[in-house]
Amino acid sequence: MDGDSAQSFCEFKQQVSAVPQYGVKVKFNHVFPETRNQNLKPSFRQIWPIIPLALRYIPYYWKVSRENRQVLMDYWYTQNGKQIYGAPIGGIGAGTIGRGFAGEFCRFQLKPGLYEYNTVHANQFIVTIKDENNVTIFQSLLSSYSRPKSPLGSWESNINSSKCNYTALYPRAWSEYDLSDYGIKLVQRQISPIIPHDYKESSLPAAVFVWTVENVCGKDRQVTITFTFKNGTGNKKQDAEGNCETASFDHGAAKGVSIKQSIVDMQCTYCISCKSSSEINLTRCEKFDPTTNGEKLWNDLKENGNLTEKSFDENIKGKDVAVAVSAQILVQSERSSELEFSLVWDMPKIHFAKRVKEYYKYYTKYFGKSGDAGPSISDYALQNYGKWEVLIDEWQRPILNDSDLPDWYKSAIFNELYFIADGGSVWLTTDEADLPYDDPRLAYGRFAYLEGHEYRMYNTYDVHFYASHALASLWPNLQVSLQYDYKDAIYHEIAEGRKHLYDGKITPRKVGHSVPHDLGDPDEEPFELINAYPIHDVSEWRDLNTKFILQVYRDYYTLSHYAHLNAENASKFSSIEFIDKESTYEMYIQDNRNRVSPEEKAQNRKSASMYINESNGKVYLMDAMAYLKSMYPACKLVLEKTLEWDTDGDGLIENSKSPDQTYDTWVMDGPSAYCGGLWLASLHCISVMANLLDQSEDCVKYQEILEKGKASFEEKLWNGSYYKFDAQSTSKNSIMSDQLCGHWYLRCCGFDYDILPKENVRTALKTIFDNNVMGFCGGNMGAVNGYTPSNLPNKDGRPDISTLQGEEVWTGVTYALASTMIHEGMFTEAFQTAGGLYQTLSEKIGMNFETPEALYAERHYRAIGYMRPLSIWSMQTAWEQKKLHRD
Repeated sequence: MDGDSAQSFCEFKQQVSAVPQYGVKVKFNHVFPETRNQNLKPSFRQIWPIIPLALRYIPYYWKVSRENRQVLMDYWYTQNGKQIYGAPIGGIGAGTIGRGFAGEFCRFQLKPGLYEYNTVHANQFIVTIKDENNVTIFQSLLSSYSRPKSPLGSWESNINSSKCNYTALYPRAWSEYDLSDYGIKLVQRQISPIIPHDYKESSLPAAVFVWTVENVCGKDRQVTITFTFKNGTGNKKQDAEGNCETASFDHGAAKGVSIKQSIVDMQCTYCISCKSSSEINLTRCEKFDPTTNGEKLWNDLKENGNLTEKSFDENIKGKDVAVAVSAQILVQSERSSELEFSLVWDMPKIHFAKRVKEYYKYYTKYFGKSGDAGPSISDYALQNYGKWEVLIDEWQRPILNDSDLPDWYKSAIFNELYFIADGGSVWLTTDEADLPYDDPRLAYGRFAYLEGHEYRMYNTYDVHFYASHALASLWPNLQVSLQYDYKDAIYHEIAEGRKHLYDGKITPRKVGHSVPHDLGDPDEEPFELINAYPIHDVSEWRDLNTKFILQVYRDYYTLSHYAHLNAENASKFSSIEFIDKESTYEMYIQDNRNRVSPEEKAQNRKSASMYINESNGKVYLMDAMAYLKSMYPACKLVLEKTLEWDTDGDGLIENSKSPDQTYDTWVMDGPSAYCGGLWLASLHCISVMANLLDQSEDCVKYQEILEKGKASFEEKLWNGSYYKFDAQSTSKNSIMSDQLCGHWYLRCCGFDYDILPKENVRTALKTIFDNNVMGFCGGNMGAVNGYTPSNLPNKDGRPDISTLQGEEVWTGVTYALASTMIHEGMFTEAFQTAGGLYQTLSEKIGMNFETPEALYAERHYRAIGYMRPLSIWSMQTAWEQKKLHRD
């Protein structure tokens, strides 16, 4: 490499690793100006209709607790936001560990789908600085949060938290420490392998912490960074039963210590390590007692600047154990150096609470299922994190450099993506014998994430409908895999009767020929016991079937119309192991060779191309038509089921005078803007599908129903300013912020005004913006779900308070509404709508990385850590479509 090339490379590396201009930015001692909680007290009017539900909830709660399970949706013991969180660590579907912006290791999700809100005080980074005379002049924890006096009472935090800054731009974060009084400045760069279109790297249970040590004084400094970590997840009883074993390991460039343990009877090995080099004095402590005051290790570091036998506790009395890795380096005056650490948790095999089946996590395809992969993953992470950062930068840079996008958006679009990994996600290999060899789940596994940290249901479909734009845009094959699970679930039946909490009716848990609400509870047996949701009979919900059809078409559109863009983006990602069609075919059938004869192999070879983007023959992307053909029978089945709810034959379905859709406390009666709009949109999409698949009779039939339905929709719900909430309920005149949901999805699918007139769409959006957005909290908290306009008799214009959900702002719905506005060219309104909400969440109430489902005008929120806000990626879809047309 010549001099110019070397300089250019250094500048590029500096750009990639530098603290970004955008993201969540706080000082370590930051206190958010507003504190909220979930202790909402509904009005008598709001609580009266749900008193029967509340009375049924009590025995349900008692029954589940008696079975030693956690209640699916716990309304008595809710979690309150902690206002401490920064970017969590870990890839997708392998468990995550939360980080606080002041240095905490907190909020563990290693038990699949179950959260433990513990801050483990033994998990720390420590700095030790020696001067030119080898005298220790400073030692401190590199965290500043408030800790109890014991254990580890001798460990001190001596940093000035007001001079330490934190920046999060997921999946990376930066912590800056000004220790210039001692001649040093530190920057920790935290990197998780969340990389669009890369299914290997994104699945890894790993994070890397790169410490840049800068000497800002005129004399040399010896600087030591020590990484300590404890067994378990901070659950005292569970940790004590883990049967820990510790050991040192050397694997490639990684030198570290492991803790082999069990977490609820699942083997898990923590590995902390440092990348070795000739310049680094790397020392380790295989075992110390984290329940003491910690003075042995602390004093050892202070005296020696590294770890010696003095730190080692051979005879630990309790069941807790901790380990440490220390790296010491000489940093000359006005120079800088880097120290690279990794944290890995190898937990290859998991089960859920009922233990019906065992599963292997997706990363085991690359690193094995034996449970001894921690050292090799550690080395892999330390050797490859530089590539991860380049890929992350190439993905994020176009958005960050887009001068037409507001600053807050450049933080929100990436930081809201945390939920893909930290949403209780599981990503599992699949080798089920009844799946055909070309089923995409054999290639990409089975993916599931929770509705919310507190709403413990996998792949809740009415909510995933909004959130799925993130998967479809960034990991489309995971979206395809999820859709195949739902396709199969449509045909599934569970005859077991269940009493629903809302109305007390007993119906089968899963009715055939219907889209389930969810794929199960991790505290039961997901994928087997689907429809964990106990409140309503979801087989009668009006939005689930239509949302399946709409997602199928949206996926087809994404796979076909944007295949070349995905290919161009993915081809930049040098860490992806591209392979040709022949190799792809071999990979996807290798586990099924016994049931695929040579004749079948030759005959069906062409089917392997379904995983390849034909535009370049390399990028894994399912063939759009193959996907559509597979999904169409299920789409037709659920549409015919939905047609039964058009009781008067006017082409428009009716709601059942109950909360029979995603707004599950908000009663809709007769035709409604929300469900009726989704119905019309699904009719349009399935008629287009039928045409593409040469199903001419279906196409004509659905078009005829659509034309009748469009006329009925306008006649019964359009009032000249907006589409009414519904035709008959007490909220019928409410302005619903989500009234154009069906139209929004069609715009995301590349359609224009195929179900609603353009002038009505624009007028309705203006009405929503003027009332639900600007008429609510000054336009600084998003769009309230329902708004009673001032032109009604005896009404002043206010949120619809007839039900709790009417007066809530739903984060994900607000982002979807903003996306609709972008599609319509209403850019100012869109960014005001979404920006006011995000800035309230991020800057005022500090709910970063625990985004709630709902906000109220003041004091309260509901359901922390929620799926629906991933809909912000539909804003990016809209923006890119509009930009493409402008260009």
